[in-house]
Amino acid sequence: MLDRAPTYCLGPDFDDKLDEFVDRFLAEGSDRFSGEFANLDEFITKAKADQSDQQDKSLRSTARDLYLLEAVSFKLYDRLNREAFNRAKDTLIIMPDCLSLHNPDCCKTDEPWGDECTRCTPDCQANEICDLADEYGIETVFSKRKLSEQIQHYADRSGDLGVIGVACLLMLATGMRAADDLKIPARGVLLNCTGCEHWNNEPFASPFYLDRLKAILEEKYGKRNQTPDV
Repeated sequence: MLDRAPTYCLGPDFDDKLDEFVDRFLAEGSDRFSGEFANLDEFITKAKADQSDQQDKSLRSTARDLYLLEAVSFKLYDRLNREAFNRAKDTLIIMPDCLSLHNPDCCKTDEPWGDECTRCTPDCQANEICDLADEYGIETVFSKRKLSEQIQHYADRSGDLGVIGVACLLMLATGMRAADDLKIPARGVLLNCTGCEHWNNEPFASPFYLDRLKAILEEKYGKRNQTPDV
């Protein structure tokens, strides 16, 4: 039977080979991203030792290896979805509340399928995302807790939708999996760090690289606001 397997066929040493691969993956990943993950061990240790009734303790205690796994998961989904996303007629950008400069007192409007930025502050990155989206005629909303229902709403309205999610390292791949379950191609942009209340006793605006979002849009639609050749 094994020689007629239509897809993969596991040999008796597969588990050992997989263990070896994972060990090497984790070791090389830890070394490769030692700078980016330098604060994780101390943070996780403190989170586990926290005796308060902190509701986000389990999230704050997420194992270091899972950060690497979710980073790779995001990148794989982003690559696999690239062509389908570029073919989709419409695009929706979903951004997190935590990048708002005034979070949690953001002036966004309360909408049933995703709050909208009112552009109250020029140097807020939510405002900058909306300005960039306007150049491409793209809709931008803040994410909702029931993300799958939110994505499905816009997908039904469009009929041919691609999604760009902006989120933290531990949430982005999860959101892309939700989109994948709905057969909606999603790409993503990582926040540089976690500024929200889930990770900080004193929250701050979570920054990200706008150029990454711009590159995704330019790949799909071409450049905007180009200075004409003289």
